[in-house]
Amino acid sequence: MMNKYTQGPYGLPLTQGWRRQDGSFAIELAFVLFGLCAIFMFGTDLSKQLLIRASLDRTSFSLVNVLKERTRYYDGEVSSETNLIVTASNLSDMQTVGARLLDMSSDDVAIQIQSMVDGTVTTLHSDQFDQYGCVTDDFSDYSDLVPEDDGTVYPLYRVSLCEQFDSWFLAFLGDDDTNTILSSSIIVGR
Repeated sequence: MMNKYTQGPYGLPLTQGWRRQDGSFAIELAFVLFGLCAIFMFGTDLSKQLLIRASLDRTSFSLVNVLKERTRYYDGEVSSETNLIVTASNLSDMQTVGARLLDMSSDDVAIQIQSMVDGTVTTLHSDQFDQYGCVTDDFSDYSDLVPEDDGTVYPLYRVSLCEQFDSWFLAFLGDDDTNTILSSSIIVGR
């Protein structure tokens, strides 16, 4: 006959095997809490990564739109190919404006600007761009995007921005906790 002290869950008899499971709840709870923390860290990192990427996308698009306006801001002329190539002064200006848009110091902006004029690619980048190890694909691969109208070949411009952030998820798993995010925008000059 079973009494309340010999009866296990669901009315099953309490056996020696059942009594040996004292503490299994604590172990299972530890695994569940570890899993929940990992999911929380992953979600936090993912949202942070998306916010940084969106900020870099907006900024690179804004900067490349300023850079493309060669006739308006840089006394450029497409038909005579005057002042179409990016310069160190352009890089400095873009770095300053980028710092304002990204709300950071001008020295912390990792930026690369490129121009393709008549098939010749000119690339300028900040020191921070090299320090972060940012790598972009070959700009000359985009030569098919260059429009041509009545013998006039238009220039092509690209602005690439790079930012690093510390990943809670990777640190939680014991990996290198630094991620690098890169955003590029390409546009035809005028």
